[in-house]
Amino acid sequence: MLDVSNLQADLSVRGLVFDIDMFASHDGPGIRTVVFLKGCPLSCQWCHSPESQGVHPSLLYQDERCTACWLCLDLCPEGALVKGQGRQGEVAALNRALCTDCGKCVDVCYPGALKLAGAGTTVGEVVEQVARDLPFFRSSGGGVTLSGGEPARQADFAYNLLLASKQHGIHTALETTGYARWEVMSRLARVTDLLLYDVKFADSAAHKRYTGVPNRLILSNLRRLAAERGNIQVRVPCIHGVNDGEEQIRATARLVRGYGVERIALLPYNTAAGAKYKWLDRPYALDQAQGQSEEYMAKLVEVCRGEGLAVQVGG
Repeated sequence: MLDVSNLQADLSVRGLVFDIDMFASHDGPGIRTVVFLKGCPLSCQWCHSPESQGVHPSLLYQDERCTACWLCLDLCPEGALVKGQGRQGEVAALNRALCTDCGKCVDVCYPGALKLAGAGTTVGEVVEQVARDLPFFRSSGGGVTLSGGEPARQADFAYNLLLASKQHGIHTALETTGYARWEVMSRLARVTDLLLYDVKFADSAAHKRYTGVPNRLILSNLRRLAAERGNIQVRVPCIHGVNDGEEQIRATARLVRGYGVERIALLPYNTAAGAKYKWLDRPYALDQAQGQSEEYMAKLVEVCRGEGLAVQVGG
């Protein structure tokens, strides 16, 4: 772990944040504040935060909340919002080819049908908000977790936010795909108390099929990080019929245990994952996927324990 006493975080570095979840009880120990950063190099077919993938703000539109007040149409400078038909009658329809994500429509949408995912901010502004919960962190053993998207896509912002948090005495966790240059991952790891590291497949071809990229870089970074530090928990998002077969989980567990990792978390499939795709007017490839039963997850836990790993279900 890096000695941060002689370092100074740059609080002026700007980043793009799409959500901050206060009083979270997952993504690390204790009560946590989870900061979600925009941008991800992967395109996982089951991604439960598709608005995180792009590197620019994303306009979400929930037509079921629209009351047809038309205030958004009056303010849209590009004419991207027009009258259309929705599930509750006449509602606003969005032409995404024209939308510039300026956010003017969001400002007047009192029913909350429109939301802009992604706002520019500084390290200092985020740390100031996070530090307000220091008493809760201290009493619960919690802290701040950077998530995404992939925080390494905003490497300078992520590094300085983690460093500034540590200088406030806040426990830091980083939720990562591991898909970044070693220099970036190593730098972020030095200011991170707990790495929550995704391993989705042991097989690289399957990884590329379902996420858009092979896993060679991910596994190489994991192996090097595990050789340097012991604060890694591998996390496996278990997608029914995709990567949650007993032999697939055994192969993943055996792989990470061979790297010296001792802890693994199995994350059951979130059946609500597809809702945001409609808000973005995008198809969801796994709309027929089912969640796992407690009995089935218990079997996967035993598989991982059989490979010598400490296991938990959920984040």
